[in-house]
Amino acid sequence: MEALVAFGIVIMIALGAVRMGTLALQRTGLSREAATFQAQSAFMGVGFTTSESESLVNHPVRRQILRYLMWGGYSGITVTVSTIVSGVGSSEGSVLRFLGLMLVTAGVLLSIWQIPAVRNFADRLLSLIIQRIPKLQVIDFEELLEFDKGYTVAQLHVDRNRWMTGKTLRELRLADEGVLVLSVTRASGATIGTPEADTTLEVGDRILTYGHQECLERLRSRPADPVGDLERQQSVEEQRQRVAAELAAAERLATNPEQPQGPASV
Repeated sequence: MEALVAFGIVIMIALGAVRMGTLALQRTGLSREAATFQAQSAFMGVGFTTSESESLVNHPVRRQILRYLMWGGYSGITVTVSTIVSGVGSSEGSVLRFLGLMLVTAGVLLSIWQIPAVRNFADRLLSLIIQRIPKLQVIDFEELLEFDKGYTVAQLHVDRNRWMTGKTLRELRLADEGVLVLSVTRASGATIGTPEADTTLEVGDRILTYGHQECLERLRSRPADPVGDLERQQSVEEQRQRVAAELAAAERLATNPEQPQGPASV
């Protein structure tokens, strides 16, 4: 029983360490998907993808975060192996039964970790810890870009038969929907860091965008048909209402600075 408890503690520490590394990498400007994958890779010691590894190892803060994750992963492996050997040696019953209980324990803890309330609580707690580590010198891009108000950075894929495919940024007029295109990465891997209005989006492109999360999610799957055009009109109207609500909230705050500012609604 003691070995199972120790094993459970190791699992929870490992999950917390990976999540903490993910949050720290996000605060250096890495996307959520990339940060999650790279934190897991570093902790498990399985390596990185070529295209993303350079942006990590050439960044001093990210490199330091990965180093901590690697050390934690190696330590976790050592403790886990010791726990298994100790548990098998002291098990009075079948070894297979003991290993089965370990798998069940890991499955239960992973299921608990996936509960949104648990993840949110862990994120808040780990974020407080990260803020108290001055050596990381992380930048809170979420606060800088007002992610807490529904805005986010997302990478969208340009697929066939999608509303964006084959059009220039001038034709798309994404700014009318409150969407900014930060960069365009071609299927060949070439990146246009500052795309111009005449840049045409082609099949296989990946565009890095900033805007309201709901708008970006709809834009990701918007079809190239009249339905897509209707969605475009609705999105433009929602953005107009959103801007009006934000301006009204800003005016109220300027008029009465002591009045708490509630979230803008559309």
